[in-house]
This record gives sequence, structure tokens and C-alpha cells, in this order.
Amino acid sequence: MERQERIVQVMLKPNCGLENTRASLVVRRIAPLCDTVSCHPRTVKSDRRTIDYLRDHGLFVRFATNKPEQVLLAIKGAFFVDSCTLVDDPASIPPFAAPADSTETEAGSLGASSPFADHDERGERDDELADLLARFEGIHHVLRSHLQSNPHDRVLNDAVFSHAQALDALRTAVERSRIEPFDRIAPSLHALADDYSKRFGVAVRLDVAEGRVALDRSVLASMEEIIKCVIRSCIRDGIESPDKRLAAGKPECATIRLRVENDGSDVVCRIEHDGTPFSAKDVGELAFRRGLLTRPLDTYTDEEIGSFLLMPRFVRTGTGSKSDALSRFSEIGSMLRHVGGHGKVRNTERGTMEIALYFPVPFTVLEVALLRTGETLFALPAQQIKRFEAFLEDRLEASKAQGDGACADRFFYASEDDGLYELLNWREGSSPIDAADPRFAILLDVLGAKRALVVDAVDGYERVSVNQLPQLLDRGAARAMGCIGYAMLEDGSPRAVVSARRFLSASNEGGRGHA
Repeated sequence: MERQERIVQVMLKPNCGLENTRASLVVRRIAPLCDTVSCHPRTVKSDRRTIDYLRDHGLFVRFATNKPEQVLLAIKGAFFVDSCTLVDDPASIPPFAAPADSTETEAGSLGASSPFADHDERGERDDELADLLARFEGIHHVLRSHLQSNPHDRVLNDAVFSHAQALDALRTAVERSRIEPFDRIAPSLHALADDYSKRFGVAVRLDVAEGRVALDRSVLASMEEIIKCVIRSCIRDGIESPDKRLAAGKPECATIRLRVENDGSDVVCRIEHDGTPFSAKDVGELAFRRGLLTRPLDTYTDEEIGSFLLMPRFVRTGTGSKSDALSRFSEIGSMLRHVGGHGKVRNTERGTMEIALYFPVPFTVLEVALLRTGETLFALPAQQIKRFEAFLEDRLEASKAQGDGACADRFFYASEDDGLYELLNWREGSSPIDAADPRFAILLDVLGAKRALVVDAVDGYERVSVNQLPQLLDRGAARAMGCIGYAMLEDGSPRAVVSARRFLSASNEGGRGHA
């Protein structure tokens, strides 16, 4: 088919502050299908000052390809695109008037009369590296075919082995070139929270915990958009006015806490606020009317009912504010489903509301602490650790707890600040990572509860990439340890990575259900 050039006008669904991010994602979505692609305004990815233009006029995309139908379908298929129409007269495109103090100008676009700019050069470099990697993989396939025809050729066998190692190193380098720290998006999240708190007349403080997680920039872009939708929804629908908060005995300023952590093949972002919890009764009754319940409503927990909130199309936009608030959760669920993720909503024991967003990641890098208990070596994600303390046995406290009709010992550790932390692996228990000669107490943040591990040694910190556990490991023992995968350390040795949350869940197995 002949290579054709088109200009289209893309109108985005109203989104109150995310138009520039969505416009950038449209361009990234169609770039692999195009020979050339450019957009107007040219600074949509980096300049939030383009938002007003995008709301009023839309995004204009110029592309050249021999398959324009596929490109148009890709644009229309984006869940945040409202409409897409062809532009016959380029002169009819409204100019973008950048603010006077803008350091970004329209200079450098394709000719003085053209408002368009080339697609992100970094994305083009990513494509070049991906093409190079594909060529090396093709060469390796040919070498392996020759080796199968000459199985006794030692020289060829050594060459194929060396090439496989080089290919693996190249694959890792390409993946790492796309890695960016989660903390990069923190400033834009703070700016959004400040803007919306002023817009809706509420006082909000956004607390973004240091992520210590790095991941693929395309995943990070999707996460940023969805997280912003959640923050907006929390501020608009969940945070009370200062007067109502004071009357309810709450601080005048609400707090939204955001933390991110690795969970095996997922990255989990937990967003918690101390505003109005969701009404499990209203959501449960709606689920009953939709025919989604398999047992009586009063037998469901609030957390089980909360799982319906992020179900795509669970609630459609209605005329009432309550229906609109619930429908925004359904939209967030649709966005998650679009990127292969899922989510959970729950009211916590502290009276707060938590939205957990699970994003699948092909490759992630995180900081871990390298630990030892007895003969067991493992790593613990740094974002789950509050701090280390020297272990003192006289700070142990024991209590009796009823479990399955029998009394069981529970041990607590009194930290230096007089807080009590329940021990997850005291040596008198049955944990697969019990300490033999405890020297350190590691204080943890596990779903907002005070938990602690005791370990024999701390070998330091290291940044690692985490992969799923191979089948050859004992998956029963790995599951009991709360493993989320294994990492290759700088010295080449493997190390199991343990999630304190999974370890706690494994220890509590035996209840009537699980998340």
C-alpha cells in the first residue's frame, strides 16, 4: 500500500488536569505503526500549560504510514479518546500561544509554517535498541540451529554459549535503559493535590513515601495517569470541608498517603486517606441489584464488597453525586484493566480508606536489604522497612492469643520509641526464617500495622532487578517465606526476595477466605 500522510484532530474525554499526559500517550500508542509521527502542540508531554489548548481544540497529530486504517483504529481504541477526525486544511489548525515566560517555544518544528514537532527522540532511541536486540536474537537463533547440526563441535558450542551470555547482557541493558525511579512523578502528584485542594475548598496534605522502586517508563506513565485519577477522586469525593472535619473530631487538614512497593510480577501503589470511608451498604446493595452476589449480602466483609468498586462498568454515571462518585471508581477500574492491572478498595481498622492499585511490570529495579537468619539468606524490599535496631532480648514481651480453639504464644518487641511490634519470626515459633542468633530487630510497615523481624546479620543494601521464582525451587517453602521472586546480586549469587506482607499472609493462612 502507498505511504500516506494524514493529519487528525483527537478530542480527549474531559479529565480535569490530565489532558497533556493522555495526549502524549496517544502519540506513543501509534508511534510503532507509523513511519513518521509529530504532534501539535509540540510540548504536550512536558508542559502542563498545553492543557487548556487541548481541552478547547484537541490534539493534532500528523503521521505517515502505509496502514492509516490501523493507526486510526489505534487512536479511536484508546479509552480516553472521545473522537478522532481527519483535518483537510492544515491552515485551519489554531496556533498554540505559549506563555511569555515559557522556555519552550514552537521553534524547531517542521518549517516555519508547520506547528508540528517530531515524536520524542527518547522513544525513537528505545525503538532502535529494541531493533538491535531483535537482530542479535535472530543471529543467536541461527547459531543454535548450526549447533544442532554439529553437536560435537566444541568451538561452535563455546561460541554459542558466549553469544547467549552477551545477548542476555544486552537484553538487560536495553531494559535498564528504559528504567526510571517512581519518585520522578512525585512533584506532579504534589502539584495536582495542591491544585485540587484549592479548587474544592479543602485542606489536603499529600504524603508520598520514598518509593525506592524503578520501573519501565511506559509503565510509569500509565501509573501516573491512574494515580492522578485516584487522587482527584479522593479529594473531590472523599475529603470533607475543614468545618465538617473539625466537627467530626478530625484534623482540619486531611492526609492522603501514597506508597509503592514491589510484589513479584506487580508493583502495588497504596493510596490511603482519612476522609470519608466508602459505604459498604450502598455498594453491596448495588452489587445485589446487578446480580453479582453469590451468597447473602450480610455474609460479605467490607473488603469483599470493596472489590466491586474497581470493577469496570460496575457503576454508570448518573444524575446524583453519589452515583457519579462511584462511577469514577469504575472508570479507574477500566483504566487499570486496560493496562492489565487490577485493584482493591477497603476501609481500614483505623477508619481510613485505602485504594490498592496493582500494575503488571515486565522489569523493575528496587532497593533491598540483604539479611541472614540461621543458614537462610534472603532480601527484603527497603520500602517495607521503617528502621533497624540492635536486638535486646530483655525487650521481648509475650502474650496469649486464642487461635483455632487453642492458646498460642505471641511475641512482641518493645522498640526504642516504646512502640510494641509483633514479631513475625521469633526462634521459638515455626517460621522458615527463624533467627538462630538474633542481633538485629527490623521494624516494618505491614499494612499500617506494627510488625518486626529478628535477623542474625545485615549484609547491607543493594539495587536489584526481581524476577519470578524458577520452577526448580521448592515453591511450598518459598510461599511460606513470602517470596516474590529472586534477584541476582552484584557478585552473581542469587537471593530470594521476601515480602513482609506476603510472609504475614502466609502465616495467617487457615481463615475462611483470602484476598
